[in-house]
Amino acid sequence: MRKLILALSLLLWTSACSPASIFGLTPTSTPYIYPTPETPVVPALTVDALRNASYTLPNFSGDLFSYQLTDGKYTLGDPTVTGYVEVTLLDTFAFGDLNQDGVNDAAVLLAENFGGTGVFVSVNAVLNDGGQPRHAASSMIDDRPQIGNLDIRDGEIFLDAVIHAFDDPACCPELSVTRSFKLSGVLLTLVRATTRLTNGQERVIMIESPSDGTEIRGELVITGSVTIAPFENTLTYRVYNEQGNEMFAGPIMVSAADFGAPGTFSATLDTSAFPMGRIRIVIADLSAADGSVLAMDSVEIIVR
Repeated sequence: MRKLILALSLLLWTSACSPASIFGLTPTSTPYIYPTPETPVVPALTVDALRNASYTLPNFSGDLFSYQLTDGKYTLGDPTVTGYVEVTLLDTFAFGDLNQDGVNDAAVLLAENFGGTGVFVSVNAVLNDGGQPRHAASSMIDDRPQIGNLDIRDGEIFLDAVIHAFDDPACCPELSVTRSFKLSGVLLTLVRATTRLTNGQERVIMIESPSDGTEIRGELVITGSVTIAPFENTLTYRVYNEQGNEMFAGPIMVSAADFGAPGTFSATLDTSAFPMGRIRIVIADLSAADGSVLAMDSVEIIVR
């Protein structure tokens, strides 16, 4: 009997000390799985919120004034007396992300009247600030333009409209245009523009090289094309720093087979005179009559 008990004791001890038993008794740690933080859901901007937001606009002297709209309108004074102001939110809206934060913002049109016949319409960027509209920037379009379409794509505001050419009567604009705007800080910057002739032909400038975001040091070669050669085959270039201040300007010659025919251009700029950082280069066809933009393209580069 003692032998049997001893044998069983040895068997149990051996089993407890076997590798399988030791490894089985070794504590194992279960890694703690941290919950994935949830992205806060930002309420979408509504048309009602836009119609009751505050908008800050410049007057003809460049001074800024804030207008708190109620049901899409702000009115101050008597239209027959100097100092009258009426600001109206037009019923054209676009929604999309303007500042790359993953939340949809808005583009709206505001019409200003100061007692006369003029109704000055501007395009405006409105950011979604925690579900509330925050007016960010504006750009004037024209007096009594005919608005075709307003859209936000790839972070830019796109506008189709008919505006006044140099010799159009005040009542009746006839120049078909497209405009593309990009929000840059407190500025709504025009980055691309086209116009359409009465025969349907579109005046377009296309910068083919460099592309946006190209890093440059030393000489910069800009190449591109035009659908309609400009007056005297001359375009203009302008160079802006990150703050939107113009630093350099000059002419660029277009090579075209005939007056008004399609053409190409190439220009070399020395970036050693440019400040470090982001630089915007604008190539434009300007009206010889009044200096307005007939066509334009732009590119942002990074000077190292």
